[in-house]
Amino acid sequence: MSPKNIIVHLPRRFSKESWGGTESVILNLSVELLRQGYRVMLLTSNLLSTKTSETMQGLEIRRCKGFYPRWGLSTEAKKQLDSRGGNFFSLELFRLLLRIRDIKAIHLHTGGFIGAMGRLVARWRRIPYFISLHGGQLDLPPEQMQQLLAPLQGTFNWGKILEWLFRQDRIYRDANAIFCLAEQERLKLQAQYPDIKVVRLPNGVDYRRFSQADGLRFRSRHGLTQEYLILSVGGFYQQKNQLTLVEAFSRLPRTGNLAQAHLLLFGVVYDPTYVQCLRQRIAELSLDDHVTFICNLDYESPDLADAYAAADLFVLPSRYETFGIVILEAWSAGKPVIAGRVGGIADYGIDGQNLLFADVESPESIAENIQKIASDPELAADLARQGQEYARQNSWEKIAAALIDAYEQKPL
Repeated sequence: MSPKNIIVHLPRRFSKESWGGTESVILNLSVELLRQGYRVMLLTSNLLSTKTSETMQGLEIRRCKGFYPRWGLSTEAKKQLDSRGGNFFSLELFRLLLRIRDIKAIHLHTGGFIGAMGRLVARWRRIPYFISLHGGQLDLPPEQMQQLLAPLQGTFNWGKILEWLFRQDRIYRDANAIFCLAEQERLKLQAQYPDIKVVRLPNGVDYRRFSQADGLRFRSRHGLTQEYLILSVGGFYQQKNQLTLVEAFSRLPRTGNLAQAHLLLFGVVYDPTYVQCLRQRIAELSLDDHVTFICNLDYESPDLADAYAAADLFVLPSRYETFGIVILEAWSAGKPVIAGRVGGIADYGIDGQNLLFADVESPESIAENIQKIASDPELAADLARQGQEYARQNSWEKIAAALIDAYEQKPL
């Protein structure tokens, strides 16, 4: 294998302790690129991880120390920035990126300082670089943006000189191509950067993993043999909106299939205070025996895929999702889905065909749609069947093929 086939991925962070959709996308794409004969390396920060280096399914990972160029950051504010959106600077990462020889292409999965470092090295070496948008940077709801910026209040940004040196403002306009998840996002980006190739590249799914999982094993392990299981998978913070789902769950009539309804909440804890509020509300509603939390589960754990297989219904109550990869996972397991008409979900979700759309701010709307599916086995089967077909057609092999065309400078 020629060493010139090295592809370097640059995400802001990459740790099992805080696994999310972006990490699963990068890992699955990298594994597929490895299968296609590329050597893949991932350079990132040491945020939320104690390992400086490791190999994950053949993917070489290096993590580097750094800091936030801000005065006045509290310990709690740093924790919040580590979890979501902090602009981390790492001279160690920059030096490491400069030392790696024979890089074919650099693939950015973040902006900020880390993205700017990738851009600068790519331009110095005259190699192509690409950037994937995973977080809906162009149309993030104002309240979510406020939450991301809240830890910076009362602090002083002394890193402006670093911003100027590394030219964060040039990351998008100098890229060989920009990849995004939603069509509306693609149109906005193309209008903003008319000279750059902007490509809608949806996420894929490990169809085999989620379609072949063992639901009976999960039910037996957790003592949920007879219950009607309603599953939701997503990080625990306000944007994911599990609190409204709990309110909806409390409104369900305890009749028919729903007589033994049980709610499963899976996710990484990004906001412990939010989880505390969830648990308190569940106790107030006397639902402790009907709700199960499974927090910070390793993404590679069989329990995750088995939970999808065990569920009767999947609900994603998020206020915003750039794509909603968990929907593809639920579809792969052959489950009917309820979600909000938000973000990238509107690109592939068709109300009444492969899912039901609900008003995610309304517990009544979510409860009504749960009742529709629980009381109509034919509807549940139709939704599941069409969703599963969509998932089957969106393999990581297909998504990686488009990336390879870009890396090789072929027309997309």
